[in-house]
Amino acid sequence: MTYKLFALLGAIGISACSGETLEQRSAPIQSPSPHSEALPVFVRTSVRSDLELEALFQGRLVVDRNGCLRIGGEKGAFVIWHHDSRIERTSDGRIKITDGYSGNTAYVGDEIAMGGGQGNRVPPATGERAATPTNVTEPIPEACASGEIWWAGRLMTEAERQRLPNR
Repeated sequence: MTYKLFALLGAIGISACSGETLEQRSAPIQSPSPHSEALPVFVRTSVRSDLELEALFQGRLVVDRNGCLRIGGEKGAFVIWHHDSRIERTSDGRIKITDGYSGNTAYVGDEIAMGGGQGNRVPPATGERAATPTNVTEPIPEACASGEIWWAGRLMTEAERQRLPNR
């Protein structure tokens, strides 16, 4: 009986010294916090320009399973952002994009509307490989370059997006 009492007191002492509670020791191991995860692929045009493409594109800003920023879902258009655009992770773990044209911001998961222009990566009928844009700040990973590419123009505010007809 005395041995069991000393063993129990020793275990309590070790636990107290470690600073862990019983709940912390028995809690499952958690994956890294979202604050430590890598940011998605963020490609910008390498050409600084005041020209603004004005075609309209609307959809949800998402990160696909390959880490590519797209508009409109997993198979939506990959976005090439304005030269002065920025990406960051906020203190609450969300991914925030700041548009280089307007200074407007959007978060991954938001419904957005933006100006811009379309580029298509569907291979030509000759069977040759489709060309990937080269006037960008970093090479576009092949996983991100499939399908449509959207050259970002001005990102609208949420109020501007709400005023668009036929949303």
